[in-house]
Amino acid sequence: MSEAATISSVSHAIRLVELLARASTAMSVSELARSLDLPRPTVYRLLRTLQSFNWTVQDGTKYRLSYRLPGLIATPDDISALVDRIKPRLSRLAAETNETVHFAVAEGDQVVYLAKVDSSHPIRMFSYVGWQGPMHATAVGKALLAWPTLSPAVDRICDAGLHRYTARTIVDKNSLLAELERTRARGYAVDDEELIEGLVCIAAPVFEGDHVVGAISVAGPSSRMHDVEAYASLLLACAAE
Repeated sequence: MSEAATISSVSHAIRLVELLARASTAMSVSELARSLDLPRPTVYRLLRTLQSFNWTVQDGTKYRLSYRLPGLIATPDDISALVDRIKPRLSRLAAETNETVHFAVAEGDQVVYLAKVDSSHPIRMFSYVGWQGPMHATAVGKALLAWPTLSPAVDRICDAGLHRYTARTIVDKNSLLAELERTRARGYAVDDEELIEGLVCIAAPVFEGDHVVGAISVAGPSSRMHDVEAYASLLLACAAE
């Protein structure tokens, strides 16, 4: 097998695992093939390979990830301990705001959600633990970028090009720097429909001493997220703990 074919196979397998991780129910080979735009025989071979390592399980004619897989995933002890400490506070913040809350950290030049508590509203933000996203278009990303801990990442992200997700996405370096300055001045960041139209997110950094270790956020539809300062007050109190 050629190197290109091997890399392609790994890529397809990773995409398949990510799709099953996001799915709310088990999926058939045909459903997976359509979603991944791959031939059914290819998907079937990938599933069989993953099944041989106990990564996937067959339920009738459909497939899901096995319960073994989460046990293979480990985070550094300091991050795991931080997530454990912050989870009760996230639950309280979600109860206070009745909106979706997250805890995120930087991973490379992106943000990744390590913890989440859902809003009880039927209309809420779709997200999941493990989701990765851009720093410049998310409140958690800007909350992390605004302090010196991640300041070198600003140049790298801007040099790579600031992708536009909505009409409100910041795609100019000077505008991003000005937004990060405002974030430092008020203590929290705002994503005003910059990643997803109709979604507003507010985030504050979590410090350990002078070092930013992550960010917590409150997110909801713009139709409900009117009083940014009220949400920010609750958010800053939670982050300070």
